Amino acid sequence: MDSNLSALEAKVLEAVELIKELRGENQRLANRNGELEARCEELEGRVGGLEDDNTRLTEEIAEARQMADSAGDFEEKRKEIEDKVGGLLSKLEALG
Repeated sequence: MDSNLSALEAKVLEAVELIKELRGENQRLANRNGELEARCEELEGRVGGLEDDNTRLTEEIAEARQMADSAGDFEEKRKEIEDKVGGLLSKLEALG
């Protein structure tokens, strides 16, 4: 009976030690989880900022393309006017 009691006591002590280890591990994991949640929130904030930047830059690119198209149109009209003025000057020289 003494050996059974000693075996039971050893098992109980082993279980108690395992419970302590598991509690410690649980606490460590809970702390790590908190750190990771904070990091996730930080990264989500950065992602939101980057998405805002991306939206702004996309709009700026669209505006720049529109301006480039307008500049191309103005350049085309400038060349037409230059050609017409050149033609008129040639006619004027021919008359004069």
